Amino acid sequence: MSVPSILKNVFAESDLVHAEHGAELNFQNLGAKYAKYVAQAISDLKLNYPPARSFSDDELRKIVAVADVVGLDSRTRMKRFKSACSCCGWCCSKTHRIVVREEDADRISRKLKAKRADLFVFDGKDWLIKDVHPCRWWNPRNGRCAIYNDRPHTCRVWPMGINDAGENTIIPESHCNYAVMTLVYKAINILEAAGAGTQSQVPAEG
Repeated sequence: MSVPSILKNVFAESDLVHAEHGAELNFQNLGAKYAKYVAQAISDLKLNYPPARSFSDDELRKIVAVADVVGLDSRTRMKRFKSACSCCGWCCSKTHRIVVREEDADRISRKLKAKRADLFVFDGKDWLIKDVHPCRWWNPRNGRCAIYNDRPHTCRVWPMGINDAGENTIIPESHCNYAVMTLVYKAINILEAAGAGTQSQVPAEG
């Protein structure tokens, strides 16, 4: 079964055209980083879902890219896939720019009895944590956050972020197993809905 036929079994033609356009824009706008993210998702998809191995990488690339733009990502969805987080600490130790809400900057500064300017900086657009890569509050010895109970909203919802359209979206980071496997599960849902197979390990709703 060709990829267009697979996708047409799941989506209305107008929805599919919209999804394919969104997928193309992701590759154009996000470049090599996005291509690497999709490639990692394809690798993990074939590993976790045997029916996917009957498709070529080019076919899976289209399926995975479409899966990334269909449906709204939400905290409910992310909690469902929480087991995919390997607790590797990459998001805390390797992120070069951690954007936070201004209310989080105020709240954390008060909690730590510190001046906001000592902990956060406003770059003209966003509030950022000072001293990142690694984050100043990440403990490399145990991989834990020193302010976990008071951590910013950004950290609470990772790897979910906001796209240019103001919609919730998964941050396309190939190093984050949580982000990659969330995309993998979305692709599996499409393949199963199309009748490609039923051998998945997608976490059950709960």
